[in-house]
Amino acid sequence: MKLNRRAFLQTTAAATATLASPVYLKQAWAAEPLIVGSFGGYFEDSVREKVLPKFTEATGIPASSVATSSGTAYYAGIRPAVASGNPPIDVGMTGGGEILRFQDVFHRFNPKNVPNLGNLSEDFVARGEDGAPYATAVLAWYSTFVQNTDYFPDPIQSWADIWDPKFSNSLGWTEDITISGLLEITQRTFFEGQHMLASREGARELLMKIAELKDNVTLWYRDEGQFQQGLQSGEIPAGQYYHDVTQIMIADGFPVTSVFPKEGGVIDFGSWGILKGSQRTDAAEQFLNYCCDPTVQGDMSRAIGTAPVVSQSAAGMSDEEFALVSSPIDPIFVDYQFQLKEADWVTEEWAKILAAA
Repeated sequence: MKLNRRAFLQTTAAATATLASPVYLKQAWAAEPLIVGSFGGYFEDSVREKVLPKFTEATGIPASSVATSSGTAYYAGIRPAVASGNPPIDVGMTGGGEILRFQDVFHRFNPKNVPNLGNLSEDFVARGEDGAPYATAVLAWYSTFVQNTDYFPDPIQSWADIWDPKFSNSLGWTEDITISGLLEITQRTFFEGQHMLASREGARELLMKIAELKDNVTLWYRDEGQFQQGLQSGEIPAGQYYHDVTQIMIADGFPVTSVFPKEGGVIDFGSWGILKGSQRTDAAEQFLNYCCDPTVQGDMSRAIGTAPVVSQSAAGMSDEEFALVSSPIDPIFVDYQFQLKEADWVTEEWAKILAAA
């Protein structure tokens, strides 16, 4: 069975875990429910069946869910409705890149009304130029180094190891340089402390280092399933893949493992923000606050299989539970500010490098 990141989020939420109900002061709320948009499929089912009822129980706020896309097309499509003051949803979920690209559609909320925001690292809070928050991450996932242990039984220690000739013609890697994390991996591994992505010159130097991987990478993949099949069969015995999806392969009996190198895994996350024009911003702020509650974070991770955006201890997760979804090593964040500004240029430069292979 092929799995991809969105499919994983849409199919693994059918878990038996039940979310806890933190105690909040209830007040009278309008009968019209808060409309929450989230990734479709079983993930949206989980939000509807496990998250929202407990939220209503804890706060007295009625809420309903709708399935939405997380990508550019969806937010570009609803922009006119938001601009006219008629957003189709009150709260929307999106990924790291879109949360920057479409910040104009999100309401700047009052952090005093979302005190649980203090449980999160600032890396997980999206703020406008005025410093006001407009979205917060509520779940995360990791890309790591995965390997077929029949072919490579010893886990790598550092991302630098993927440049080792022992991996000649053995690796699979995401082709899209803007989301693969290779730029950020290379920066942390070989240029620690230097902000190479602050300029095109620095980015070009990173690309030249990444180009040295061409003899080791046998597949620059666009289709995650293609690499997954190669990893399972041993045809492509190592490379970049999702930590949590790899746990599913392990549970299914495949000889694979997911490794967090000492520099950390590459993290991405889903964020919820309040749409401009929403008539239920007070209730929406309460929803964001609820989702940032450490107890809820831990329960969401158990139910959905994604990583919490609070610490392991705050989420109340055992070492075994936490290892299934995350790592104590500081993560590598994709530099979405750079990608937003230079995506076209870096994609073109990378295409030239691949074409010259």
